[in-house]
Amino acid sequence: MNTTTAPLNARQRFIQNLADSELFQHYQKAFNTLTSLPLCLETAPEDCHYEGVITRTGVAGVVETKVPVKVGKNVIALMLTGAVRLQPANADTFAPVAKALLDEDRSAAEIRSAKVHFDHAPVMAPERYDAAIAILQSFALQLGESAHRLLFATATNEPEAVRNAKSFIHQHLAEPMSLEAVAKAVNVSPFHFCKLFKRATGLTFTDFVNRARVEKAKRMLMKPAARITEVAYDVGFQSLSHFNRSFRRIASESPTEFRGRMKHGSPALAAA
Repeated sequence: MNTTTAPLNARQRFIQNLADSELFQHYQKAFNTLTSLPLCLETAPEDCHYEGVITRTGVAGVVETKVPVKVGKNVIALMLTGAVRLQPANADTFAPVAKALLDEDRSAAEIRSAKVHFDHAPVMAPERYDAAIAILQSFALQLGESAHRLLFATATNEPEAVRNAKSFIHQHLAEPMSLEAVAKAVNVSPFHFCKLFKRATGLTFTDFVNRARVEKAKRMLMKPAARITEVAYDVGFQSLSHFNRSFRRIASESPTEFRGRMKHGSPALAAA
């Protein structure tokens, strides 16, 4: 039997690094201690368009919830929790489940298995579960900020050309920058560099540069004296309108809204 597992792609490696981060590990332990609920992080499908929390109830009346983690408007990961029933157990609670299974022509063995699952699933009051999910939604914002920073860190397992390109990009953010120029700086053909960079980072060259510029702009906007127009040009955008469009697309808010949120001490401030 071949037990070799398929190698992780760049997107999966990135989420694995996020799951292994001190931030997620610490929160995972605290969340389990507080709620007794499991919590794990998985890579979101490429075409994932979750706008909010998704809670589903299985055939045995057991609920599971997925909370999206976003970088900008893109869902990159899903936090999974649940595996609980949201009502007290009594002699009649399995009856509706059994009826639904019978209506689906499930076998007696399948119904018995569902009953075992039902009986062993922990029970939680609905309002307590809702509170736990609300906590996860707040953490998802902080984890998304952490993911944004991790995205631009240099990974030791990346190809040397990609590591060098990231370093070059960060050193020259304020300057006009083209894929051809960066490829030349790291001694790789533009065609090969384009494919290599996307495979390693999960982003196109242009998207990476814009995100790096927005990330630097966020840090600059934390300074009260910094003017938004000056920040836009200092991080390399050629016009204020382009800066505003890119910032909103990536951060899901305008530079002014971001600065106001940081000023009033939102939960994401600690992660900024």
